[in-house]
Parts: sequence; C-alpha cells; structure tokens
Amino acid sequence: MSLTPRRTERAGIRWLSSFSGREPHSREPVLLWSVRASVLCVGLLAASGAGAASVPNQDVSLELAVKYASNRICRTLEQGRCTEVDTVKLRSYNGQLVGPTIEARPGDTLRILLDNQLPPEPPRGMSDPNVPHGFNVTNLHTHGLHVSPEGNADNVMLAIEPGQKFEYEIKIPSDHPAGTFWYHAHKHGAVAIQVASGMAGALIIRGGVDEIPAIRAAREKIFVFQQIPYAMVNDPYVPGTQANMVEDFDASFAEGRWSASGRRTTINGVVEPVIKMRPGEVQRWRLIHAGVRESLRIKLVREKEPQSVIEHYQIAHDGLTSGRLDQVTETEMHPGYREDVLVRAGSRPEVYLLIDEASAAEDSITGQAEPRKVLARIEVEGSYSSMPLPEVSALAQHVPFKPILNEEITGTQEARFSVDVQSRPIKFFINGKAFNPDAPPRKLRLEAVEEWIVSAAQAGGHIFHVHVNPFQAITADGKVLWRDTLFVKANETVRLRSRYRRYIGRFVTHCHILDHEDMGMMEILEIVHPGSSMHGSHH
Repeated sequence: MSLTPRRTERAGIRWLSSFSGREPHSREPVLLWSVRASVLCVGLLAASGAGAASVPNQDVSLELAVKYASNRICRTLEQGRCTEVDTVKLRSYNGQLVGPTIEARPGDTLRILLDNQLPPEPPRGMSDPNVPHGFNVTNLHTHGLHVSPEGNADNVMLAIEPGQKFEYEIKIPSDHPAGTFWYHAHKHGAVAIQVASGMAGALIIRGGVDEIPAIRAAREKIFVFQQIPYAMVNDPYVPGTQANMVEDFDASFAEGRWSASGRRTTINGVVEPVIKMRPGEVQRWRLIHAGVRESLRIKLVREKEPQSVIEHYQIAHDGLTSGRLDQVTETEMHPGYREDVLVRAGSRPEVYLLIDEASAAEDSITGQAEPRKVLARIEVEGSYSSMPLPEVSALAQHVPFKPILNEEITGTQEARFSVDVQSRPIKFFINGKAFNPDAPPRKLRLEAVEEWIVSAAQAGGHIFHVHVNPFQAITADGKVLWRDTLFVKANETVRLRSRYRRYIGRFVTHCHILDHEDMGMMEILEIVHPGSSMHGSHH
C-alpha cells in the first residue's frame, strides 16, 4: 500500500502542544505531515483539507502507546504570552497531552494496536466495582461510531492490563455518516482518571458533507477541549519524589474542585491558543468536548467590545449533519458533545475572543454558577477574502437519518438518573440500581424503534450517553437533532427515539460525567436478533 505524505495546513498555529523543549512563550509555527492508512496528525488545532480523494476499503492503522509522559501546561499568561508553566506527569496516548487525530472514510477498517505501557498497580483489595479502581488498566471506545460493540471492535467490556497489547479491528460500514467523532479510554472504574489525564483524541470520518464546495473551501480546525485537574502529589511510582499528576480520584473530581484549582481549559493541550483568520474568511471548526466536569457555552466576541457577539453557524451535532445552517450566538457543550460550526470573520482586521460564557447554576453540570472565561484568541488580519456559506439545500442532502415518526415506535425504555447522597460512599444509579457487571443486561431487539424516557432527579443534572445507535431529540422550537450525548437538567424529563440497526451485542448506556459512571451510573444493554430469546442472561 502506498503511503503518500499530505501536508496539513497549520495557518495561525503558534505553539507546540507540549512545547517540545521550547521556551513557554515560543510561537514558532508547527508543520505536521499526515498519511492515509495511518495516524494523521497530532497537536494544536489540526487543520486539513476536507476533500481528499476517496480510496475505498482501506486499513487505517495506528499504534496507541498508553504510558506516563511529561509535558508542559501553561499556568500564567501575560498579554497573550505564556510566562509560567507547570511540568505534568500524566497517563497519555503516545506521550502527548492529546491523542493523535485519526481520519477514515466509510468502508475503511480501523486497526489500532493498544499497547499498555503503564506500570503495574499495587493491589487495592476492593470488591465493589463502583469504587474507582484499576487506574492503569485500560481499553478503547470510539465515541459516536455506529460499529460493532463485540469482539475486538468497540468493546468496552475489555480490560487491557499493564504490559499487555490488544489489536482492535473496527469496521466502519460503507454507509456510515461523515462527521466529527472521538475516541477515549473506557475501562470502568478508571474512565474519569484516564480521560482527565488526556487519554482522548479526535476521530474524523470523511466524505459526504465535506464535498460541498463551500465547506471544502473552508479551512478546517479541530478543537479538543479538556480540563486536566492535575495537582502536586507524591509520585506513587517514584518513591521520594513529587509530580503534577492526576492520581487522587476524590480530590480531582470533588464538587467545586476544578473551579477552585485555578486550572484553565486547554484546546489541544494549549491554554489560550491563537488562531489566524483573514477578513471575510469562513472556517470550519470541529469542536470536541473531551473534558469530564465542565459545561462550556461557546461564544465569539470582539476583544475591544466584549459584549459584541459574532454569530456563527451550526451544521452538525455529535458528528451528524443537521441539514440546516443554524445561525446562533452561542453553542452549548457538555462532556462528550461535538459541534461542527462555520465561523465567518468580519470585513476588517481585529481580534476576537473565543469565550466560555458565564453559566447560571441550573445550566451547569456541576450545579454551580460559572464565570466567563477566555478560551482562545482569534486574530483577523491580512487582505479581505469574500467566502460564501453553503446552501441549505446542499446540507439537507447529507442528513444521515429520517425522522422517527409516531407510527414507527415499537416500545419504550426508561433511564432515571439518581444519586443517594446519604450513603457513604455516595451511590449513583440508573433506574435505582448501581452498575453490576454480573447482572443480566437490558435486552433490546434488533430493528426495534423505541422511545427513551430519560430523567435526572438530582441537582446539577446528568449527561445521557448511549453507545452504538444515536437517538433523535426534538428541541424546544421543534427542530430535529440526532445525537449520542445529551445533558438532562435536574428535575427534567426528555423523550428520545432510537432505531437499533445492524449490530447485535452488548454495550452500555451511562452518564457522561465520567466520575458518575465510574461510581455506578452505567448499565449494560444487549441488542439481540429478533429470533433470539429476550430473557436476560448473566454476563
């Protein structure tokens, strides 16, 4: 197979995600190279042309080494320049703060060798599966992909121990929607610790909507938002030393701890990166919330007039094209969300700020009010370049699913998120039960079309996520959205609809506040063939 390097455009990219030994204020451009059938790009604000020639049924091969690595995260900025950094020691993919971006096309096969190079852990002596544990045991989940959950595909029941390797073979169906997806660690008991350390990366399926001329012409940037709650602790693997690590589950994920820490949300490992645009230019931004415990309300404002908002245009949610060009002033994101937006710069040079707008307590997954924060700077400079937005009629041709009508519904399911705050430790439930790996799974029938009634009973709300099959949601103004992750506010009930297509096997639904999942807010589901028994069987 021929592996031809393709240069990925890095306009406006100023810092290396790990600084790579440069001074913290260095702004030297980074040029990366990418290949089809292999890992494509690593680092800050990955940008690439959307219209690479399609070669069907390729293997996309990648090795992910899971290991501790030292990197640097900016702690203090002055006038846009990093003046102080923290050296961190974190579990990582391939030694970076963010995993490499993977690109594939419908019909391709992902062949990922997961090599767990983390050190063995001392025995913990626990038996409750919902007490966080096994922080150096891992696996891999391709979040949002409609692929098999069985065998060596997107199987989150696997546990890859330190010193072990495992070869994933994930076949992407030929009719899979093009879109923005992501991958991350998903071993129960260790998901929050590993994802909060940075064990996540973008996964882009190319095709379809990417070929619309106005989208093809737009420069593309990938934003992986993370909140890394590192703290100086005694290094459990190097006695007598201390390091900035993510090791203490209770300290890292306690209510209010992230806000009190003074840490900043990073974009591809960088605090407050600088993005370049030309006046009149349209860019496509793929936004991925790979954090654990932070709500984001994304806005673009003028630096000199912070209350002056620049509108942007939503074209896809959780990787699935909406068929609309929704003009908005704000894009709401919670852990697990992806949003594709088009941003058009104004006609004159100026500076914008990408901000996380202040949130009221009822709009935050923490149940606490959050102040406005700056996430990135956008410098608009150079000559004017008039670029069009895509036609809505062209976007509508790439909506992946038809709306689910009332007459299609064959049954209902319920998912009630609740928390027992009186117990010690606190217990997290779906339908009144904590996760039990030995309990019979909830059985669903292949080709059934069901309505899910999802509710959250506790302050702060919860994030409903289900693997394999996405669901249909209806907004307050009647718009149809296809998603795989949805924030459900406290005391709120939503009705979602899903078709169970193509794949049988066991997978999970859970809260995507990942420490909630680790502490029991997860359930095993199993899709069975219509000819199979619907009676439960032990896993």
